[in-house]
Amino acid sequence: MTMTVITPTDTALAPFTPSDRAQRIRRYVDAGKSDATKRAYSIAWRAFEAFCAEHGYVPHPAQPEAVVDYLTTLADTGASVSKIGQHRAAIRFYHRGQANPCADDRVEETMKGITRKVGTMSKPKAALSPDELRKLVATLPDDLRCKRDRALLLMGWAGAFRRSELVALTVADIDTRGDKLTITLRRSKTDQEGQGLYKSLPSMEDATICPVAAYRAWLDAAGINSGVVFRSIDRWGHAHEGQMDGREVARIVKSACKRAGIDERRFAGHSLRSGFVTAATLAGANDSDIMEQTNHKSSATLRRYKQMAGLGAQRAVFAAFGAAK
Repeated sequence: MTMTVITPTDTALAPFTPSDRAQRIRRYVDAGKSDATKRAYSIAWRAFEAFCAEHGYVPHPAQPEAVVDYLTTLADTGASVSKIGQHRAAIRFYHRGQANPCADDRVEETMKGITRKVGTMSKPKAALSPDELRKLVATLPDDLRCKRDRALLLMGWAGAFRRSELVALTVADIDTRGDKLTITLRRSKTDQEGQGLYKSLPSMEDATICPVAAYRAWLDAAGINSGVVFRSIDRWGHAHEGQMDGREVARIVKSACKRAGIDERRFAGHSLRSGFVTAATLAGANDSDIMEQTNHKSSATLRRYKQMAGLGAQRAVFAAFGAAK
């Protein structure tokens, strides 16, 4: 009896070299981070490389002393704890699969010291109230750019969108049948595996604040039938086909605030999402109903919005004074 022996060829079954394995592993590690996170890490890494070049350090592989010097320099120049933490995470990310300087005790102790000295308390941007939202869209003219901005503001607020979710929307993600928009999020901060999350935006009787009407008006004016929904518009009034940068959402919010005579420094892109949550909370909406729109995984995050709104604190004060409310 003759036995056939199958031997590996030099093509598909050829053994991996160490460098091949490293590249293969890195592809899957990279896939675990969102595009926005990888862009932020890239910016932070370039800043670290520039610092090393200026101070005579080798950025890769970096020594713990270089990382400590860099992080403390960031702290001394006024960077927030969250920003410093992001830069440390970027350095760690770019050393994946190697001896990581960020795991050194000196780096850990330095971060603890920075946290205690600089503090972690941040001042969040204000939540955009319904009245403020009305003012914003009411003062927008009727040109192409402002049709886009009106749709973005109303959909962003009513849908409690994150910036990254809003700019990633495509026409194919939005079902316009009936009197509402049913929106599928292909990927979100709380759905990194891409299983799919949903939002529903109903039509409003008041057309001036209706996200459905604003969405349709923008697509009709821009002639958009497919691809991304919200697009950059150049100074000649031409809409580009590519996806907008998420930071453009903050610029649109601030620009609309300024036009409406509202202090734009208090608001940013997240003001749309936090505005919806705060307004729904003050109106007495159930946590489960709010979470169905925001796609929060737990009500713990909502408690922070409630605390900022001061709803419970107001009830406690009235109760303490024996006043009915």
